Amino acid sequence: NYNDSKKGVATVMKSIISDLTIRINDKNQSRRAAENVMNIIYVTNADLPVQLDTDDRRHLVCACKTVHQVIEEHKEDVEYFNELSQSYTQEFYENLMTFLLERDISQYNPTLIPMKEAKKQLINVSRSPIDDVIMEHYEQFKYGIPIALVNQCKPQNWQLKTYKNAMIHKCTEQTPRINGLRTRVYKLNEDQLRYYDKMMSEEDIETSNANYQKYKKTIEDNRFIDQVVQETKEE
Repeated sequence: NYNDSKKGVATVMKSIISDLTIRINDKNQSRRAAENVMNIIYVTNADLPVQLDTDDRRHLVCACKTVHQVIEEHKEDVEYFNELSQSYTQEFYENLMTFLLERDISQYNPTLIPMKEAKKQLINVSRSPIDDVIMEHYEQFKYGIPIALVNQCKPQNWQLKTYKNAMIHKCTEQTPRINGLRTRVYKLNEDQLRYYDKMMSEEDIETSNANYQKYKKTIEDNRFIDQVVQETKEE
């Protein structure tokens, strides 16, 4: 479900949420910068309203249960919605304001954004091809996976240089010895480990473990040496 257009929107929103200043373009006026004082809440019933990175640190995602299920035959339930709208009285807003003003938030740390199940699901459906490769071979990325094997997993519609660039933003390149041969590997960065640990489902863990066992068998059979040599020649 990775979507380039939604990814572009998410990138723009990062600046709107985090930047200290925002550029304003008034009609027939020169552009000017102003202090960014916006607090943003999205309200939507879309399944994929925004594309979130695995390491997103800007969004708190909450799923609200449907109190009134509007099915086709009741979609014009005027009585219910009239009653609902009429409940938003001045007294309601005053009580709401009192609740918010008196709520103790002295221990609140805005940098610790909870990983709610709703956010986890949203990140899962936002997974990029890079995320898929890492999670399918997570055990190997934790300890160091040969770049020769990683390159074999490149999506067909990606250029190799783009693929490598995406990997080095999440991994560190190292050169340990495998079966006596100095081998270039990607090892997932510590900060990325924390995010992927939270995202791994039981199915992801099973897939990762299965791929890790295949990888170990390949090394034990010395078949990996031929792959590394071939990769080196191609580069």
